[in-house]
Amino acid sequence: MKNTISLIILVLAALTGSCQSLVPAYSNVDYVGNGNSKQMLDLYIPSGITTPTALIIHIHGGAFMMGSKGTGEQPSFVTFYNNGYICADINYRLSGDTLWPAQIHDCKAAVRFLKVHAAEYHIDTCKIGVIGESAGGNLVAMLGTTGGVAELEGLHLGSTAATSRVQAVVDLFGPINFLTMDAEALALGFVINTNSATSPESKLMGAPVQTIPELVTRANPTTYISADDAAFFISAGDIDQNIPYTQGQNLCASMIPIIGSPRVSFELMAGQGHGGSFWHNTTQDAKYLAFFNTYLDGNCGTVGTINELPFQQNLKIYPNPFEQYFTIQLPQDKVFDLHITDMTGRMLMTKNGVSGNQTLNGSSFDTGSYLVQARGEKMILTGKLMKQ
Repeated sequence: MKNTISLIILVLAALTGSCQSLVPAYSNVDYVGNGNSKQMLDLYIPSGITTPTALIIHIHGGAFMMGSKGTGEQPSFVTFYNNGYICADINYRLSGDTLWPAQIHDCKAAVRFLKVHAAEYHIDTCKIGVIGESAGGNLVAMLGTTGGVAELEGLHLGSTAATSRVQAVVDLFGPINFLTMDAEALALGFVINTNSATSPESKLMGAPVQTIPELVTRANPTTYISADDAAFFISAGDIDQNIPYTQGQNLCASMIPIIGSPRVSFELMAGQGHGGSFWHNTTQDAKYLAFFNTYLDGNCGTVGTINELPFQQNLKIYPNPFEQYFTIQLPQDKVFDLHITDMTGRMLMTKNGVSGNQTLNGSSFDTGSYLVQARGEKMILTGKLMKQ
């Protein structure tokens, strides 16, 4: 409990720093469409923007159990706004609302919404960066490594006509591997209680983290590293006694062989702890700004167009609703990996390297709705399936 309380105090201190007052161009935008205040965002658009412009999305911290978008979060993106970036500040459901993976589903839904509405908001969909502190650091890191991970997309939420891929990530002292946090803390000379049933991470996952290692591994950005990941700038303090700085250091070390240096870098700040105004002072913000200026270069990776919207809800599925068997119609001239998930994002069926009509047995599915996604080269087809 002591560690949880100190974490909350430090996060609150980080959120209450002074800054100039920015007024959102759009407030409380419902990025899912459910009317839930935890699934809304504020959008800050510098005056005079009329052409596609780079976007930076901020994701707040708070141990996955507290915090919100708003005025107190503006130090996290005011420098970007003042340098001509569009900025979004998002809410997401907390651990007291629902368990993981709802949090990353919400973040991905927000990214997709902003891409789908890019013309309205003057957003360049190939120039999207994310920045987050603490719990927000975990979520931005997840966004950076899971751009092509079907089971985490959460297509049951909001817009589906875009991907959630981002191009650049600033992760500030985010937890990465919940399973090793206690051991890493001991190695650095202090004690935390992540393995406790009452820790923020265990509350997020729904059980003591060591009792559900497979599920916890799915909440680890390192699990999904691939060559087409976003560029990463990771920073932490060497006296942080809430999140061991080796969490970010190890993520960087795992990414370098795959995406290369300098596309990923880690910075250890001497004498700095978890949160506080230091992390958004003039010097630090200049580093983040230089990073975004470098890596938000308009390169969408495997998709590669300014209108990076490859999701299409045009899969033909019959009969739909079905009772036992159903057929998914795929193009004959392309190869796809087929994924079916339930409405929480849990993977139920996967078939790789398929084309043409696929007749499948869904007798083990419960009555309800399911998401179908077929991923091919530069093409992603989606649809909804009903079991009656």
